[in-house]
Amino acid sequence: MVLQTQAKPITFEEFRAYALQPVNAERTFELINGEIIEKMPGTTLNSAIPVNIAFHTRLHCRDKNIPCHISTGDGAYRIGNDVVAPDMAYKQSPMTDEYPDPIVPLWVVEVISPNDKAYDIRKKRQVYQDAGILLWEIYPELLSVDVYTPGQSPNTFQMGETLTLDGVLSGFTLSVKDIFEN
Repeated sequence: MVLQTQAKPITFEEFRAYALQPVNAERTFELINGEIIEKMPGTTLNSAIPVNIAFHTRLHCRDKNIPCHISTGDGAYRIGNDVVAPDMAYKQSPMTDEYPDPIVPLWVVEVISPNDKAYDIRKKRQVYQDAGILLWEIYPELLSVDVYTPGQSPNTFQMGETLTLDGVLSGFTLSVKDIFEN
């Protein structure tokens, strides 16, 4: 949801001051192209998807002794002058207390709901692509995953197929079925 009171694009500093106001402590905001966007809560079914992915990712990292730092839900990252709060993010460097985290994740997951607007999805996707971040867009109603790998054409994965994270997390594989397991 774009805040209706916003008249002109705002700066990162203005956004940060707004987001950190005590009245906004329980709200999650993003800043995309100078617009403040409030992330609305999703369904519990959709919220389980990033947890499933994080679980499998952590197991892989533990087994391979790979640094693994994962945020879900309202963990915010600064990417240039934008701020995003992906449904899941992975990076090899530790999380910070700084808001938003200044270290860009290597891989993000966005769960797309029927209420999400195509225009907003595209704007956010462009932020990730410009930063060279691997993006998985999860479409629960279609049981599919669109993968945007930097420098490559997008690919769609369906039930019965397996995703990899070559270049981000060596040797990691995850079936589309495991993403949607309940």
